[in-house]
Amino acid sequence: MSTLDRYLKEAEVLSVTSLSHATLWREVKAKRFPAQVRISPGRVGWRASEIASWQADPALWQVKFAA
Repeated sequence: MSTLDRYLKEAEVLSVTSLSHATLWREVKAKRFPAQVRISPGRVGWRASEIASWQADPALWQVKFAA
């Protein structure tokens, strides 16, 4: 059985990555950072597994996932 992925709020993403709010959204727009996922109307989050992959190697993430 696979484990469920946890969704992080923006504040949690900023805390674990040390990015600023503006930098986070600039990197998402440039596809150099994982995009948010719509959880429900008016609510988004980031998959913890994608944030962990990005943290492991940001340059590799960009090449691997930014298609």
